[in-house]
Amino acid sequence: MNLFKKIQSETNPLIISEIGAKYASMEILKEMVSKSKEVGAGLVKFQTYSAKTISTPGSFFTFEDGSKVSQYDFFSKYELSYDDHIELDNHCKTLGIDWISTPSHEQDLELLEKFNPLAYKTGSDDLTNIPFLKNIAKLKRPMIISTGMCHLSEIEKTLEALYKTGLSEIVLLHCVVSYPSKPEDANLRMIETLRRAFGFPVGLSDHTQDEFTSILATQMGAVIIEKHFTLDHALKLPDHQASLDPVQFKILVDRVRMVSRAMGTGIKTILPTEEKWRTAARKSIFAKRDIALGKIISEEDIEIRRPSDGLHPHYYDIIVGAEASRKIESGALFDLSMVKFLQ
Repeated sequence: MNLFKKIQSETNPLIISEIGAKYASMEILKEMVSKSKEVGAGLVKFQTYSAKTISTPGSFFTFEDGSKVSQYDFFSKYELSYDDHIELDNHCKTLGIDWISTPSHEQDLELLEKFNPLAYKTGSDDLTNIPFLKNIAKLKRPMIISTGMCHLSEIEKTLEALYKTGLSEIVLLHCVVSYPSKPEDANLRMIETLRRAFGFPVGLSDHTQDEFTSILATQMGAVIIEKHFTLDHALKLPDHQASLDPVQFKILVDRVRMVSRAMGTGIKTILPTEEKWRTAARKSIFAKRDIALGKIISEEDIEIRRPSDGLHPHYYDIIVGAEASRKIESGALFDLSMVKFLQ
């Protein structure tokens, strides 16, 4: 299925469970896929890279807690092999859940093309890697492009280059590159900014520690929510501080779906559940005291209270000043046959 058809077939937004690279044993990775499917993710995502093509020996990551690690050693430790991809692909097919991956080099594309992916997801680190992105675009598959740590002008330059390849099926993901990121840094109004600036559908790659920003992004029209997934925070896998466990992820899915349902159509109607309350809770015009035949009805003669079995209060101004066409007893529910309207 094409990514855009999948987005349209889902109850928006499409929720992607970010599993990442080989951060644990294959059995744990497969269990992460299974749990992602179980809690309602529409798609799982991996990371496909080789340490030799993505990093340079002597370069380091500095994490939010101040710790440092060699980039080359990190990527070497967590590479997914071709056989790993085959095993994960078979597992996803057995479960009936689609998967995509984030490549980092042309060699990764060659590997992933063997699996006929429904799309490619690119990381914020490659937003300005235009030669690589153009090579992806030439494969004519939809692209999901993260836009963290960049200026609008850089996004514009990249999209211009991709558009020249003929690719038009693009989803932009607003993203804050921090693990975890703070809610006050979320800047969710960027979703609308990106949509207005470039005209493509926009989603959110959410690195916060709960579901709140994803819920807000859904209300703002995000077509994709991407969230990191872990089986258990006690495993302390990479990115685990920005990940949700199965219970938390299920809460995210349920609440995001609730937003989609609660937003509704924008068409004002009386719902079936409101019909009984429309009668029981609305009010009608009643006689406050006995009213003689021929009396001109005054405000002192009538009152408004529940239920709405008779004339609604919007008849109030025409009842006041009308003539009683018969004797009206105190407490009677008004109807139009009780009055004559004077010329």
